[in-house]
Amino acid sequence: MQKTEINSAIAEIAPAVESINGVAIATVEASIKEIGFASQKEVAKITKSKGELERLNANLLGWIAQLDADGKVVRYAEDHELTPKKIIPIKYDDFMVIRGFYVGAAYDAGAVSIEAAEKVWEAAIKELASEAGYTRPKADSKDAVRMAEKRAKLVEKYAPKGTGELEDDRTALLAKGDNKAIALVKEINDEIKRREKPVLDEEQKARVITRDKIIARAKELCKAGTTDADEKLISALLALG
Repeated sequence: MQKTEINSAIAEIAPAVESINGVAIATVEASIKEIGFASQKEVAKITKSKGELERLNANLLGWIAQLDADGKVVRYAEDHELTPKKIIPIKYDDFMVIRGFYVGAAYDAGAVSIEAAEKVWEAAIKELASEAGYTRPKADSKDAVRMAEKRAKLVEKYAPKGTGELEDDRTALLAKGDNKAIALVKEINDEIKRREKPVLDEEQKARVITRDKIIARAKELCKAGTTDADEKLISALLALG
């Protein structure tokens, strides 16, 4: 069926009206058609973008998975204890090198921050894990010790500077924008997160306590079933909104 025939069929199905919400039907038609046309164009872009991301992720998989002589991904055996038939990853150190290249490129491509670029990477890895059965490599015990030593050195390196100074340094490095600067930004981000974690943990604990108290009180008011209790619940709901 041609598009003109489809449009005619749609017109026949639609009820005949002269206006909608006080607006002439011709004006409504023009506006809605514009919206529908533009919406389809955007949906088409999303579909195309999704297909392109799938292609790029497939290319990425070829770098972060072990391959056989024919270039096909290698999988664990069916009777593997932890990850049966999952794709075998490359070594952890190699994986992290590729991660660094990817995140740096994503930042160069317009990600608003290193954290945002890291999220692009994480989204790709999660997609490959769920859709292709990829398994993320883990650091072995030697790597874990080495990483712990590296973290300790970074803590010592940035200890003389306050968080505000580190944020100023980060801004300057981002303006510089070369690979070395981006690597230092990653270090600073990790150090700031390390410093903020105890505070954030305590704040979250306080939120949980407050949440539990609110729930307990709400249950008491519901159980009471009085007009006064209902008013308090409604007031609390409005305040939370």
